[in-house]
Amino acid sequence: MTSPLKMLLFTNAEHGQANVFLAVAYELVLRNVDVHLASFPPLQKRLTQLGQRLPEFEKVTFHPIAGASVEDAFGRMGRISVTELYHPPGVRGALQSYRYLENLLFPWTAEEYHQQLLVIQGIVERVSPGMVILESSFKGPFDVCKKLGQRCVVLTPNSPKDFFGMTQPFLKGFWKYPVSSSGFPYPVPFTRIPANIYLNLRLILQYVTSSTVKSYNKMRKDVHGLTQALIGQPSRDIPFIFPAFPETEFPGFVFPPNVLLCGPIVLPSAPVEVCDPETSRWLNRPGMKTVLVNLGSHVLSNIEHIRELGGGLRILLSKFNDVQVLWKVMEDGEIQDVLAQVVDPEKIKIVSWLEAEPGAILRHPNVICSVHHGGANSFFEAVSAGVPQVVLPIWYDTYDYARRAEYFGIGVYGNVKSAPGADAEEFGHALIKVIGVKEFTVKAKELAEGHSDEEGRKQAVQKILGFMS
Repeated sequence: MTSPLKMLLFTNAEHGQANVFLAVAYELVLRNVDVHLASFPPLQKRLTQLGQRLPEFEKVTFHPIAGASVEDAFGRMGRISVTELYHPPGVRGALQSYRYLENLLFPWTAEEYHQQLLVIQGIVERVSPGMVILESSFKGPFDVCKKLGQRCVVLTPNSPKDFFGMTQPFLKGFWKYPVSSSGFPYPVPFTRIPANIYLNLRLILQYVTSSTVKSYNKMRKDVHGLTQALIGQPSRDIPFIFPAFPETEFPGFVFPPNVLLCGPIVLPSAPVEVCDPETSRWLNRPGMKTVLVNLGSHVLSNIEHIRELGGGLRILLSKFNDVQVLWKVMEDGEIQDVLAQVVDPEKIKIVSWLEAEPGAILRHPNVICSVHHGGANSFFEAVSAGVPQVVLPIWYDTYDYARRAEYFGIGVYGNVKSAPGADAEEFGHALIKVIGVKEFTVKAKELAEGHSDEEGRKQAVQKILGFMS
């Protein structure tokens, strides 16, 4: 009897990175693959919770990576807080964001990174997989695969532009496509091309001069024999799988042969009525349509932010009598007091946690709009569900997804004048526009047509298995 095919997935523990890996792991289990998932300890708890509703996850073998996760390492003494990463769009905001990239991408010391490489190498050698699936921002598994000559494929929740923008013909990555953190529209207006080029050069310079990157590279070469720089152009020899399709990418982008587009890779979920009967009853209230407000696990709301968001929702509800809101927000301390002032409990349901996956809620027929912070997962979940979006970006590539939503006519950038915060009037009118103008819903449904919530992860797994033949 032949042994089942064995695959090892490496990902960071944070939701934004881990969701596509959990989705692919689930689909691999359905194909009778022996699935191993390696990450930091916080993800093990989440895997256990998913297994309580979807037994396929119980068949995934988890391998903990010792040491601090990205979030824990970043939050240690001497590091900046998550809220300090928030920045406005434009040149000054982008430059502000670049100052923190070193700490965000490489929050460990060189010695900690060395110890991490030893742990990862041990996992690869013990599991002895036929294929390793890597997360794009998790550099440790990349280095180990290079060192061991291990076959691998890259899976990422992001857009090809973030990785292959600088490889575009005629240097289009410098002048045509908006640089990270800028919030510039596509195509970059003629008057902003100099600023776009300048920011790209500053971003490159930030990596080249980074003392952390230099210390990593020295350790990698001296201890592990790795001579290729930690940061550089993506290898054309390694396949890259993205949760996008051509219709979600800016026109004219040239995809290298190793770039594979699968469409949104959505985490499977039991139906809302199974996961959360109370929320299901709310969504099924007769004659009511629902707006989902879910600003992501990294978005920390303060009192003023809550007041402005609540004010925007009140503007929306004063316009439409048949609309209600499901709002995920941590309601503790003073925030709870502010919520009591701005929220109508008859029309706005506050929850601190979504028992059902956001994708499952968005696919409910009564949900008509998704409000999110512009994270890649949130953007693609709404695309998959065919639901128009209001995007409230706060940092880095979230501004890019806000611009995408507007460019493709499937949503509105809801805080153009107030980002990274919110303004009640601006937010409220963005909501009214998306819900009141039917064209947003029509285009969102057209974009989702022919792409089921399962298709992206099925295609990703099919392509991965194809590399093994």
